[in-house]
Amino acid sequence: MDRAVSMIEALAPNDRLSATQLSELLETGKATAFRLARTLVARGWLVQNDDRSYQLGPGLLGLAGGSAGPDLGAELRPLLADLRDRTGETIHLTRLDGRHVVYLEQLMSPQSVLSVAMIGSRSPAHCVSPGLAQLAHLSPERLAWVLSAPPERFTENTLTDPALLREELARVRDRGYAINVGGYRPDVGGVGSAVIDVEGNAIAGLSVCVPVYRLHRLDVHDLGELLRATAVDAARRVELAG
Repeated sequence: MDRAVSMIEALAPNDRLSATQLSELLETGKATAFRLARTLVARGWLVQNDDRSYQLGPGLLGLAGGSAGPDLGAELRPLLADLRDRTGETIHLTRLDGRHVVYLEQLMSPQSVLSVAMIGSRSPAHCVSPGLAQLAHLSPERLAWVLSAPPERFTENTLTDPALLREELARVRDRGYAINVGGYRPDVGGVGSAVIDVEGNAIAGLSVCVPVYRLHRLDVHDLGELLRATAVDAARRVELAG
């Protein structure tokens, strides 16, 4: 752990470093530095470039971003409650962390059949609606990193082809919301929208999580417009709180 922290600290003030440079800074063998870097790359905390040098990765940057700014759960809870009351479904607030979303807040549906998540748990971003909504606003470089690992298939509805996933993210970005129908769990779907800051970055995702059999009865586009408008309101609240 100490060496992992030291490697991250060595890279923080530098754009990129080679395995040889890292081994010199850490005063360790090149093979040891390479193994440690490979482990951090697998976690998304480092990225290996085409020239085999290393730099800080989106996974680490996501962790750093989650510790700053206002308490999103407390700040946005009134909006989440309004969404829950208007839809009668479970509402989630999430944050993108590398290739996953982390669940920050949950307001559960009052209905007897409902979909729930554990606060602090993670879901693959490419197959849930709040993940797709936030991925749609990544920079080309960060999206390329996300898609550099083959997206895992969980159900027959999981979108795993990188080209098709890029096309779907473009549609999500244009309309302002994402739709998931059983992409992660076959009986669970939802609609999600990203909360975008003044610089155009997705800082959170709002979503309505619905059992698929009930989702088919809803107008998902009306639901998407409601999520999109609420996400705009959420961005204003976050900006004022900041």
